[in-house]
Amino acid sequence: MIYNYSREKLSVTDLTGISVFYKAANSDLFHTYSCFARGVDMMNAGYHYLDLVPKGRDEKDLQRPQAWVRHRHNYGET
Repeated sequence: MIYNYSREKLSVTDLTGISVFYKAANSDLFHTYSCFARGVDMMNAGYHYLDLVPKGRDEKDLQRPQAWVRHRHNYGET
């Protein structure tokens, strides 16, 4: 899979990313901004609060960053 402009071997299909485009009056399309992974934190204020608590996001022993995030219907599964 291609993520953040590089080929990655990933076990998930949904990953965080934000892209911004601008369409000029003559219909030219410009890619003006992208951010991925931890770069999108500024768009989710909840992460800022997690970073303030003593254990932070508590990701040190996880297999990947944000492994604790799941689709809302999967939180009961282990």
